[in-house]
Amino acid sequence: MTALVPASLEAIFEVKLTEVMTRGLPDADGALAVEAAQLALAEAGRHGGALVLGSGLGRAEATRDMAIELAEECPLGLVLDADGLNAFAGQVRWIRPRAAATILTPHAGELGRLLGVDSAEVDAERLRHARTAAAQADAVVVLKGDDTLVAAPDGRVIVSPGAAPGLATAGTGDVLAGVCGALLAAGLDAFTAAAAAVELHRRAGQLAALAAGSARAVIAGDVVAQLGHVG
Repeated sequence: MTALVPASLEAIFEVKLTEVMTRGLPDADGALAVEAAQLALAEAGRHGGALVLGSGLGRAEATRDMAIELAEECPLGLVLDADGLNAFAGQVRWIRPRAAATILTPHAGELGRLLGVDSAEVDAERLRHARTAAAQADAVVVLKGDDTLVAAPDGRVIVSPGAAPGLATAGTGDVLAGVCGALLAAGLDAFTAAAAAVELHRRAGQLAALAAGSARAVIAGDVVAQLGHVG
């Protein structure tokens, strides 16, 4: 696994991520520059697998342009999360021409921005909006929530049984995006990878709550630690 990070912050990531390789990309005050896209594509070409784009990315204009270019040109399976999704706000159809598998992992607010509607509208009709986004983007959409929905472009949908309140904490969505990426890299198709990731994530969240003694005590790292114990 290689984390593509702003070059000015790479030393910090090297200290914090002792089990992950890093590659510094051109940036300005921590915001990735447009030219970072081609370097990221070259790095992806060397390693293969899949790309997770968006977690902690930021919304600077140059970074947004970089994210769009990288998503459109990346030949690998792609998971778009957080600001990777926000880069396509109101332009969800721009994702459609991608040739490789694509998974989008929005919460209601991010899906609303993708579709140009209020998050309240998404919450009121979660199934309809998840299916609409999947069809328009030609991608699998994971609409996060306790009843997480996984929608395929052909209309198929699965619904998570939920019951994992420990996942309602900062960073657990990034964990889900990473699990989706890992399963794409393992060769699963996008719908199967997303569905399996949601279930693995849910069950790891439940185990993390048991280990911590309370769902309120769970942090994202606890969920990561339990992924290997999901049977």
